[in-house]
Amino acid sequence: MPSRHDALELVRLHTQNESLIRHMLAVETCVRWYAEKLGEDVELWGMTALLHDLDYEAHPDEHPLWGMDLLKSLGYPDDVIRAIASHCPERTGVQPETPMERYLFACDELSGFITAVTYVRPSKSIHDLEVKSVKKKLKEASFAAGVNRDDVARGVELIGVDLDQHIANMIDAMRHNAIELGIQGLES
Repeated sequence: MPSRHDALELVRLHTQNESLIRHMLAVETCVRWYAEKLGEDVELWGMTALLHDLDYEAHPDEHPLWGMDLLKSLGYPDDVIRAIASHCPERTGVQPETPMERYLFACDELSGFITAVTYVRPSKSIHDLEVKSVKKKLKEASFAAGVNRDDVARGVELIGVDLDQHIANMIDAMRHNAIELGIQGLES
């Protein structure tokens, strides 16, 4: 299987937008956190999350099918490709079923939302972000309007974790990678 370094190089080859790269890194960070807590394959889960939006910028109309074809041609495992398909069930018809698929789906939209909430804080830091702040912003339909709130709700249902705990888990995960994710804030 290709290494994380190979996967990151592939992401950077196909994605120029730094915000989108940081999104993929944030999803990777959260999925790895869960994989570790659940005793799952951290490298496999992390690489899958890192690659999930690989084609989104260059091939938005073909996402994620274009990326799935590329990964298949490069020898990535079928479970990685299927998990990527399952994060866009409305386009692929593949529903998230395995634990890796479910956690990828659950972390995708919410990681972007948590990042957006962090950016509007005076400190611009994940380190002082609280669950209640994220939940308050989730209720504001106009805030980060591109984030599908139904997918956030479905994600917590898929993993069987309540929303407060899932947000807290993701904040914890993202705090440990704040510099790479660009959410360390003004204190750094």
